[in-house]
Amino acid sequence: MRQRHLLAVCLIATAQANANELDNLVNASQDIRNTFKYGIQAIAGMDSYAARGFIGPDGTVDQGLIDKAKQDAYNAAVVAVQNAEYSYDPNAQQYFNDEANTAMDVVSQAIDSYVEAAQVLIEVATINEMAQDAQEAQDDRQAMELQEYISANDVTLQDQEVEQYNDSLVAVQEATQVAAAYMAVANDETLLEQADDMAYDLRVTYQEAATSFFDVATQSMWVSFDGGSTIQGLALGNYFVSVESVLIEGETQEFFTSSPEGGCWFAADPEACYNNAP
Repeated sequence: MRQRHLLAVCLIATAQANANELDNLVNASQDIRNTFKYGIQAIAGMDSYAARGFIGPDGTVDQGLIDKAKQDAYNAAVVAVQNAEYSYDPNAQQYFNDEANTAMDVVSQAIDSYVEAAQVLIEVATINEMAQDAQEAQDDRQAMELQEYISANDVTLQDQEVEQYNDSLVAVQEATQVAAAYMAVANDETLLEQADDMAYDLRVTYQEAATSFFDVATQSMWVSFDGGSTIQGLALGNYFVSVESVLIEGETQEFFTSSPEGGCWFAADPEACYNNAP
């Protein structure tokens, strides 16, 4: 972060110096243009009058003549700009921050859809708990209670419900992969520098030209600045984790611990169970 701050300071100082050189070139070239304009206008007037027999006086074109001072000022300004070091910020940081935030919103929506689709499996979990109680009971009263619950509730799984659940689970996987990819780039100084270089070489910024997508097969974030005709990649292979790591991480997260499979959902006092959880 310190390096990027120092770079920003250097870019500001360079930009200020280069602005002076551009100011000089604008002023010197404008002086030449003003002289040029005068000459063209004088010729147009003299030509028009000549066709009708009217004569322009000596000195009419004097202000249209380029003097040595203007020539030297213009040439010096051109050389100064030619030798200057210009730079700009393609702003990959802001772009990938924004994309990461947008992608995380998609994750939230996907999880909401999953939770909705999972309601039928919460019913399955409830049936499982009741069946275990009946299995361990000394008599059939628990089994009879289970029968009554099944009769009073729609607990069977329909094809559409299973399909909706499976699709929603896959959608969460895909959404989190995309969000993680954008987040990885947004938080990696090296990848951000590579991303900036990609735009800088084409003299574009991310806000004005970039489109991007994450591809799991190539383990890369792909960026295009020309509508997709050409793409350039940012390698994210180092950011992949194992399935085992995902499950270990998930075991301690509230989404799991507060779920029917987290250990407290079916407890006699769920709140006390949550509070006493390690």
